[in-house]
Amino acid sequence: MHVTRIRAADFRNIVFADVSLDAPRVFFVGDNGQGKTNLLEAVGLVSAFRSFRTSEISPLIRTGSSETRIRLDVQQERESSSLEIRLAKGSRKARLNGTPIPSMAEHLGRFPSVVFFYGDLSIVRGSPANRRRWLDAAIGGTDSRYLIALRDYTRALEGRNALLKTHEADEDSLRAFEKAMLPAAQCLIQTRANVLPELAETLRQTCARAGFPDKGANLVYQPNVEVNSFPSLWEKNRATEKITGTTLFGPHKDDFSILFQGDDAADYASEGQQRLLVLALCLGRLHRDSLRAPTPPVILADDVLGELDESRRRAFWQEVGDSYQVIATGTTPPPSGSWLTYRVIDGTYQKD
Repeated sequence: MHVTRIRAADFRNIVFADVSLDAPRVFFVGDNGQGKTNLLEAVGLVSAFRSFRTSEISPLIRTGSSETRIRLDVQQERESSSLEIRLAKGSRKARLNGTPIPSMAEHLGRFPSVVFFYGDLSIVRGSPANRRRWLDAAIGGTDSRYLIALRDYTRALEGRNALLKTHEADEDSLRAFEKAMLPAAQCLIQTRANVLPELAETLRQTCARAGFPDKGANLVYQPNVEVNSFPSLWEKNRATEKITGTTLFGPHKDDFSILFQGDDAADYASEGQQRLLVLALCLGRLHRDSLRAPTPPVILADDVLGELDESRRRAFWQEVGDSYQVIATGTTPPPSGSWLTYRVIDGTYQKD
């Protein structure tokens, strides 16, 4: 798959941009804070209409505007498609070749992308929410059942939490939300438990191929609750949850550990080792997605190689290979090779 063109209006600091991406390698270069990542983020919406930087819509909309509009032209073998996306507070609307997309299940997997984001180091160092967000994207990118379960669980959880914050949180109303949450919660937990060992194996394989240190790297799932314990826990803790105003147990509290030499990589791996682990984890996801998606994913690489030495950069590009379109950003010119390059200045994109 290739993204050949993007038009974006009122997206973050972009008033309007119309940028050709019709090349195997595209690079946005410029100082920090100019909008390089913003356009990359807009391209990333092609897969699931969700940002790789935030779960909220409001930050994506330019200050003073009520919505953001994006159009992406995509080429898959001999077929051309046009995807139009409109995002407003509380609203996601999309059209494919002028026809509304009725559900994410129908769209998922058609236009896959894999993101390498400088903020991905937070997968190791950051909060459980950062790891859950990455894992949800890694699984949901090719698994519509999982993505639908995540959507259903999140909606019911938000409704239950809103009810808990009121004086109307009666037992019957809470049970109604719990009934909606339970099958979705079970799906999320079971899928995470199955997929994390697969991702751990691809992590180790990628480290071995690229010459990155793995030291027995592993991913260990840490479910907040065992899959069959939800009904009793929700019932036992309703009184406490009415006081706290929030749901205390569920897959929204899950985590997973990234181990290095058998210990938590956040504590025992150096910053350089952590960075290589994250790159290998994302490369492993790329290869896993490539086996499951109907078309090769687009790679979106946001300033991820700047702190690596030359040998590690070469290893990264060798691992990526030539089968994927790469759209990348950086504060210095792109690596050697043929790149379509744009200079980014205050939300504008000028071809070098």
